[in-house]
Amino acid sequence: MAKNTKKTAVQQTKKKPRFLKIIIGTAVALVCAAAVVLLVINAHTENAKHVLRNTEWKSVSALNASGDEVDVREVYNVRYSQYQGKLTFDSENGFELWLRPGDPSDGTHSGKYEIDGDKANVTFDEGTDTAFALTRSEGEITRIELLYDGYTVAFVKAEPEKTE
Repeated sequence: MAKNTKKTAVQQTKKKPRFLKIIIGTAVALVCAAAVVLLVINAHTENAKHVLRNTEWKSVSALNASGDEVDVREVYNVRYSQYQGKLTFDSENGFELWLRPGDPSDGTHSGKYEIDGDKANVTFDEGTDTAFALTRSEGEITRIELLYDGYTVAFVKAEPEKTE
């Protein structure tokens, strides 16, 4: 009977390494999957930071402080029927906001921005910090809203001019 006891003990020790191998294999697979997920998320986050680069936006609507829609010309204090403000982003995370006709120094503001989810945190060159609200559709930014002189002004992406 002593031989049977030894055989059972040997058989039990042989099963443990196989179970341990399964656990280790599963753990390695989970770590690899987590690493891939983190890489995809990081790549997506890095890409999102650059999504506004080299784009131009035009103003399309505005709301006053009480939430009523007003003509964009009222915001800019102009009478030109076709006037639109402009918001441009360069390749170095800089932006330029042009709001008034005439001398660019009268209505041009510039600074730096960084995208953080559904907002662009901006710092104007004179030191003012604020945020532009970003609206997305199917992952693409379709609208930018910003506060200007008591108004909420909305911008949409400008279509590139066609050359014939």
